[in-house]
Amino acid sequence: MNLKVSKILKDIKTLKIQGAREVAKAGAEAIKLTALKSRAKTREDFVSELQEIGKKLSETRPTEPALRNAVTKILTQVSSYENFNRIKKFTENICNNYLNELQKALKDIGRIGSNQINTGETVLTHCHSHSVVEIFKEAKKQGKNFRVIVTETRPLNQGIITAKELLEIGIKVTFCVDAAIGWVMKEVDKVLVGCDAILADGSIVNKIGTFPMALIAERFAVPFFAAGGTYKFDPETVAGMTEPIEHRNPKEVISPRKLKKAEIINPAFDITPADYIRALITEKGIMKPELLRDFVE
Repeated sequence: MNLKVSKILKDIKTLKIQGAREVAKAGAEAIKLTALKSRAKTREDFVSELQEIGKKLSETRPTEPALRNAVTKILTQVSSYENFNRIKKFTENICNNYLNELQKALKDIGRIGSNQINTGETVLTHCHSHSVVEIFKEAKKQGKNFRVIVTETRPLNQGIITAKELLEIGIKVTFCVDAAIGWVMKEVDKVLVGCDAILADGSIVNKIGTFPMALIAERFAVPFFAAGGTYKFDPETVAGMTEPIEHRNPKEVISPRKLKKAEIINPAFDITPADYIRALITEKGIMKPELLRDFVE
């Protein structure tokens, strides 16, 4: 296996590459690199080599349908291409087209979502989402002045990434511990989070702590929005399959030596039901979560 591809696999697994969009992007890059470096002598061997990399990519993060969708979309097209002499170039073009689609989707989400941000508002967010940050950036470019409350997002504190990115462009930031969401909610005009997966019933999968945020927002009558590309829709949930929730190493939470007799759990995500979501902000527009399935299909 190519060393660069091995590094991509490792970086996805260890969260050096994080966020559904960035993970899907890295997956496309890994397939492209594998294709360009392939020494396969037949079309069948070439496709088999890419399928093996696709399998490894899909196994790195169980709760990342965007990555699985990227792998499926690219490999389906490559598998049906018959001209072996041009298959490397074809694969490169397919991967580049997909990467361009991801970038366009991000910009469209930023443009569409920025209309939901108004001057004088306080918006609460959780973890780090490229879609959410893009919305805030676009709203700032439009001259809107607003404040964003960012949760630390334990155990890996990804909220710090969000806070730093917003501060760099002059957005007012308040940073708080996850447990303070009930305390700050009385100051919040709306909640805006990203999502790692969108399920068939309109529910979203996002960083652990999102569902409690939605519950508290509901209690305070604060509208809750989720932003993400339609490429995060998990088609497997249409048939009734449940989204697997990744459980990460307990050492991320606390050293087991400090609590030798305790069970330490570290679920990476939770599921927020569609009932708590005012709308999904996608590259195709703003829509009720339960309508996305029909739109994607």
